[in-house]
Amino acid sequence: MFIGMSQSEADGENWRGEKEGGKMKHEGIQYWTSPNTGSTNESGFSSLPAGWVDGAGYFRNLGTSARFWSSSKRADYAWVRQLDYNSSRIFRGTTGLYEGISVRCIKD
Repeated sequence: MFIGMSQSEADGENWRGEKEGGKMKHEGIQYWTSPNTGSTNESGFSSLPAGWVDGAGYFRNLGTSARFWSSSKRADYAWVRQLDYNSSRIFRGTTGLYEGISVRCIKD
C-alpha cells in the first residue's frame, strides 16, 4: 500500500495494481529479461529475478520472475508475491511450503 495500492487491492489475489510491481523491480535489463515493463525501483526494493525452485527441485523462471514468501500462511500453504519481466503489476497467491522462494528481510 506504501507504493500506491489500495487496501482492497492489497488483500486481493492474482495480478493486482497497475504500476506497483514496476516500482519494486531493479531498473533496466542487466538482470531482468527485456522489456522489464514499468521498472522504476521507486520504492528502493531493487527486486532481482531469482525465479524459484519448484517442488521437484527444478529452477524456474530465472531472469524473468521474482517470488517472495510472506509471513502469512493459509492452511498448508503460504502467501507469496511475484513480479514478472513483462508486467508492472504484482501477483499474490499461495504455494506449497516445499518450494524454494526468495526471502526479503525488512526493518520494521
